[in-house]
Amino acid sequence: MEASEIAEKARNLAVMVRVQGPDPQGLKMRGQAFHQRENGKTTLSSSGLLLPPSLSDSLPLPSGKHHTGALVVTTASVVEPFLPAQYRTLSYDNPPVAQATVPELIPGACIDVLCERRKLEHGPDEPQGSPSWLQAQLLALVDVAVSSAALQLLIGNHSGSTDYGSWEVGWMLAPLNSSPVSKLDSLQREFKAAGNRFISDTLLHFAPGDSTSLHQTVMSTTKIAFLGISTVDPKELLHVKASYPQKRGDFLLAMGSPFGVLSPLHFLNSVSVGTVANSCPPDSCHSSLLMVDIRCLPGMEGGPVFDRNACLVGILTRPIRQKNSSAEIQLVITWDAISITFRNPQKYGAINVENEKLQKAFASSAADFQKPLPQTFKHNGSDPLESPLEKVVTSIVLVTVGDDAWASGILLNEHGLILTNAHLLEPWRYGRSSLLSLSAAVNEPVCLDGRISPQSLWRTPDTINIAHKPTSSGLGCKSYRGLRVRLNHTEPWIWSDAKVVYISKGPLDIALLQLDFVPRQLCAINPDFLCPSVGSKVHVIGHGPFGPRSDIYPYISSGVVAKVVRSQFPPSLSRHGGLESEEEFEPVMLQTTAAVYPGMSGGAVISLDGRMIGLVTSNARHAGGSNIPHLNFSLPCAALKLIFKFAAEELDSSIFDILDKPNSFLSSVWALMPPPSPSPGPQAQLDIKNKEGKGSRFAKFLAERGAEGPLPDDLKPLVKRKTTSNPLFSKL
Repeated sequence: MEASEIAEKARNLAVMVRVQGPDPQGLKMRGQAFHQRENGKTTLSSSGLLLPPSLSDSLPLPSGKHHTGALVVTTASVVEPFLPAQYRTLSYDNPPVAQATVPELIPGACIDVLCERRKLEHGPDEPQGSPSWLQAQLLALVDVAVSSAALQLLIGNHSGSTDYGSWEVGWMLAPLNSSPVSKLDSLQREFKAAGNRFISDTLLHFAPGDSTSLHQTVMSTTKIAFLGISTVDPKELLHVKASYPQKRGDFLLAMGSPFGVLSPLHFLNSVSVGTVANSCPPDSCHSSLLMVDIRCLPGMEGGPVFDRNACLVGILTRPIRQKNSSAEIQLVITWDAISITFRNPQKYGAINVENEKLQKAFASSAADFQKPLPQTFKHNGSDPLESPLEKVVTSIVLVTVGDDAWASGILLNEHGLILTNAHLLEPWRYGRSSLLSLSAAVNEPVCLDGRISPQSLWRTPDTINIAHKPTSSGLGCKSYRGLRVRLNHTEPWIWSDAKVVYISKGPLDIALLQLDFVPRQLCAINPDFLCPSVGSKVHVIGHGPFGPRSDIYPYISSGVVAKVVRSQFPPSLSRHGGLESEEEFEPVMLQTTAAVYPGMSGGAVISLDGRMIGLVTSNARHAGGSNIPHLNFSLPCAALKLIFKFAAEELDSSIFDILDKPNSFLSSVWALMPPPSPSPGPQAQLDIKNKEGKGSRFAKFLAERGAEGPLPDDLKPLVKRKTTSNPLFSKL
C-alpha cells in the first residue's frame, strides 16, 4: 500500500489533544518543549488515536457512571500536569497513590480533541470538512508495565551515570530543567500553596539518579490516558486491524500534530515515515517497545503508527536522548503491549479503573493478535527487505576495547576476520580541527558486564590462513588487552577475545581483527563494489549508542546516498584492486542521510538487496561540539577491494604496505579539507612567466620606481589604475 493511502486511512483516526487549565505560577509549562500561556492559563497539546469499533465498549467511571461514546488514547504526560498534585508524586511505591482511581482534573481545567475524520458514508474523493473541536473527559490512566520494564532495561544501566553514555527521557527541544528533582521542587511548591501537609518526607525526598527516580521517569514515559468523547458514535469510525509483530527495517508511518496547539491549521495530523530500527526486548516475538527511525517532533507523542498495510502498530511516546550528545531515539509503545496490560492487569500492569467490559474488549483484540503466524503467512505482506536485511544483521558484531570504548565490526569471512575502524584502537590519530569536523562514531568509556564466552567455541586452527596472524610493528595483543567481540548470529550471543591483524597507517581509517575463538556458521558480509547512485535508498547497521550493557541487536537506520566523492586511485592500488584503468576515478567517500550515532562506526551501509556498499566511519560535528547524525561518511567497498581480496585469501599481507602509503588527496578528503594543489612543473612555470603581459611588467617597474622616491605627477594616474586592479595591492 502506498504511503498516501496509509495516510488517508490514518487521518480518520488521528486526533490532536488539547489540555488547558489555570496556572498562575507558570509551573505546568516547565519541562515542556512548547506551550501556550495567556491570562494565567497554560495550554498543552499532544496527539491521539480514536480507537476502532472493536475497542469502543462503554467504559464506566469508578463513580459508577458510564461512557457510551468513542474512546481516545494518548500519552498521560499531557494530562498529568492538570491533575491534583497528590496524584503526580514521584514515588510509585505508595499503593494508595499509585493505584488510586482516576481523579478529576483540577478546577478550571478541560480537555478538547480536534479531529478531521470522515464519516463512513462519505466517499474518499469527497471534499474534507473543517476539523472540529470536541469536548472530552478523562476516563482512565494506564501504566503499560511491560513497556516500562523494557525501557528500564534499555536505559537503566546508563541513567544513573553522568558520563557520555547516560540517557534521559524527553525531547531535545525541551528545557534541561525537566529532571525529576526540578519536578519535585514544583510539586513541593504546589503542595505548599495548597496547604497540604499529609504527604510524608519519604514520599517527596530521594537521591537524584536512584532507582526511584529512574522508575518514575520510565513510568511517566509509558503511561497512557484514555479519554471519552460522548458526541462521536464509535460506529462511524473506520475499522483498523492490529499489526503483526514488526521486524527491523519494516516500513512505518506515523501521524501526529507537532507543536499543534501553536497553530492547528498548520500542524494537525502531519505525516512522518521511517522504519523499525530495533525492538526491546530483543528475544521476544512480541516486542513491547520499538525504537524507530522516524523524524518526530514535540507534540507527536500519542499519535498512531501504522505498518505498510495500514494496520495499527502502536502509539508514539516521548523519545530518549543521550546526555552530551545529539542522539535522540524515538520510541513506540506497541499495541501488543497495551493489549497484554488489559488482558491481565494484575500481572502486567496497574490500571486505574476496574472495568470488565473494557478488559474483555482488549482481550478480544489481543487474542487474535497473539495467535501464532500461519506457515503460509509472509511477514508484513510482501516485504523484499526482510530476508536480506535479517541476514546482514548477523554479520555486524560488537567490538569492545577493555572498559573504555565500543564500536561495530563486519565479518569478512567464516574464519572470523573482522573489519572495523582504526580510530577504535588508536583514537589519538584522528583529531580534527576544522569548523565542520569529523566525529568518530565511537562511544566514550563504559563498564562492561564481564560475561564469559560459552564453552561451545572451538579455537582457530593455525592452518586456516597464516596471513591472519598479527603483523609486526607492535600490533600484538599486548598493546590491546581486553579486545573482545560479541557475535549475535546465534542464541545465546557469544563473546570471544580477538587480536589485531592490521591497523592502517595510511589515509584509510580501517583495521582488521581476528577472533581467537571462532564459532560455527558465521555469516560473512556480501560486498558490492559498484558505485552506488546518488539518491538510492540505503540502510545503516551498527551497534548504536547503547553498547554492550544493553542486550539488543544492532540498530538499523534508513536514508539515501546523498553524495559520492571520487578520486583517482594510486597506480599500485588500481593494479592490485583490479580496476579497469589506472586513470579510472573510483568512489572514496559516501555521504548518507541515515542517522549514525556513537557506536555505529565500523558498521555497514547496506543497499536494498542486502549487499554492503560502505564501511561507516564518522559523522559530522559542528564547532560547538554537537554531532550531526544525518550527515555521515563511509568508506565505499570499491576503496576496500584489497581488504576483501585478502579476506578471500586471494592476496597476502603485502597489500598492507600498499594501503599504508600516504595519499594527500585521500587524507584531505577525510579531513574535510580542500585537496592540495599540485605543484607546477618547469614547463608550467615557464608558461606562466611568458604569459605576463607588458602591463604587468610596467606595473612592477612603477612600483619599484615608487619605492625609490616620489613619482612624477604624470605617472601617478598610471600607478593608481594598475595597482587597484590587483587584489594583493588592494589589501595593503
